[in-house]
Amino acid sequence: MAFRALLAFLAAAFLAAMPVSAEVVLNRGNAGGEPFSLDPANTQGTWENNIVGDMLEGLTTEDVDGKIVPAAAESWDISADGRTWTFHIRPNALWSDGTPVTADDFVYSWRRLMDPKTAAQYASILYVVKNAERVNKGELPLEQLGIAAPDPKTFVVTLEHPAPYLDGITAHQATFPVPRWQIEKFGADWIKASNFVSNGPYKLVEWRVNEYVRLGKSPTYYDAAHVQIDTVNWIPNNNFAAGVKSFRAGEYDLYDSFPNNQYKALKAQLGDEVKAAPYLATGYLIFNRRRKPFDDIRVRMALSLAIDRKVITENIYQLGEPVACALVPPETANYERGAVSPDCRIQTQHERNERAKELLKEAGFGPDNPLKFTYNTTTDPDSRRASAAVQAMWKTVGVEAEIEGSEPATHYNQHLQTYNFDVASAAWVGDYNDPETFLFMFETNNAGFNYGGYSNPRYDELMRQERQEPDVKKRASIMREAEQLLLDEYGVAPTRFRFNPYLVHSYVKGWTGNMRGVNRSRWMSIEGPRTIAKPAAADQSAAAAENQDSGGERPWYWWLVAAWEWLKGLLCSWFGVACPAV
Repeated sequence: MAFRALLAFLAAAFLAAMPVSAEVVLNRGNAGGEPFSLDPANTQGTWENNIVGDMLEGLTTEDVDGKIVPAAAESWDISADGRTWTFHIRPNALWSDGTPVTADDFVYSWRRLMDPKTAAQYASILYVVKNAERVNKGELPLEQLGIAAPDPKTFVVTLEHPAPYLDGITAHQATFPVPRWQIEKFGADWIKASNFVSNGPYKLVEWRVNEYVRLGKSPTYYDAAHVQIDTVNWIPNNNFAAGVKSFRAGEYDLYDSFPNNQYKALKAQLGDEVKAAPYLATGYLIFNRRRKPFDDIRVRMALSLAIDRKVITENIYQLGEPVACALVPPETANYERGAVSPDCRIQTQHERNERAKELLKEAGFGPDNPLKFTYNTTTDPDSRRASAAVQAMWKTVGVEAEIEGSEPATHYNQHLQTYNFDVASAAWVGDYNDPETFLFMFETNNAGFNYGGYSNPRYDELMRQERQEPDVKKRASIMREAEQLLLDEYGVAPTRFRFNPYLVHSYVKGWTGNMRGVNRSRWMSIEGPRTIAKPAAADQSAAAAENQDSGGERPWYWWLVAAWEWLKGLLCSWFGVACPAV
């Protein structure tokens, strides 16, 4: 009994020296690369939304399955005509510095987004709000934007037309609130870690450019009790092959991409840790109609026809993604199928190639005068392979394309958005689950995303009509007509409906393959031992694939645990008794 008492005493002393609970860290590889900004008014891609959406929270947000749920607003009411939405701000919503979140925060932030001086690329996402477009163009003062805060916890939005998808827009990073007092004090430097104030589950701890963005759990968040990850490290890495290595080595707990041609091999090796799920996203080809000869529909049609999309999806991307014969993904809400690209009405690739040659000849191109241009794309391995294949396909019909590759941020910021390209690859991830998020890009007045300069008064009128149409089925039919017009005129050449590739270690819970492709760290947890699948390299020992903690090393007290277990076993053997559990 004395011995057992001694062991109990030693165990109690040992446990007292142990931390009550170890910090839980989540390392997330961010395949889009380094964020351009952490200011929601200046963010542009999913790789920035990933980070900003962990720190800032709009009126609504996405749940674990990617569905829209209340966030800074605990509820909202919609008027009978669908034009007025009244959001009720949570009474316990706080900024990370303890300041209450109010309706005035949203008034300031939305006006700032629409201010022409901000030059926010995503300003057009709020054109659904009354007077928003005219405010954004400087034709009306900011005060005439259709929003109001009648009291600190009530935010009223008046719309130009009914918009049943507004709750999806309010979950978009462009509409997130920002801290006015910090911006007025620090200007553009408010996004530095020492100045950043957030209202979401996490706050900014450290930002080391090209190394990581580190977030820490915010104790002031209204649902902090249910947030299980203490620290999130967002690590930029748009080298997909290197990202896979980091994941397999246990340096990343999640990585949101991999070289698609490795999908089958990775699936065989890592099983369910390799994910590929349907995504609210479309890959497409865009032609700069501002430049000749791409203002000629015959040239655009020929280039589109010459691309064998089935070869690209099956032999290069290899995820099982379907060929896109339309722009809007078929699973999109409020969507009427039926629009189809003229390419898909021609049965064989041989027939498409012959038609492409005819069109090029009609446009004045041939063996003695081949069409030559620059093809802009991104530099990830899959895009490089796809662009080389497209280049060869165009060569088959007598077209000479020079490939110019760049990282995603450069590709979109310095080429597509400035119209500095001839022909380019692009992809669009829906900002909310409705066909309009794909179709609005091609309206004449959409300077931010209408990269190719498509313009048709009939198309613009159809988009105006769908916004005024309260009947859901009639609205869907109008959008289908607009989509067909866009396809017939080759304002865009869809290539594939994208799947979302992901690598997720089995010990990470709370990740789902949802259509929105959004997985907030707030919903995640680490369950069970942090072990990783053994890499294929022969010199990789089993021990290196085990005992992985949040930072890739054993916790500091591991040696104390091992020493205690050794001492306990020695004493039990010495006294000849069974060792008690502690």
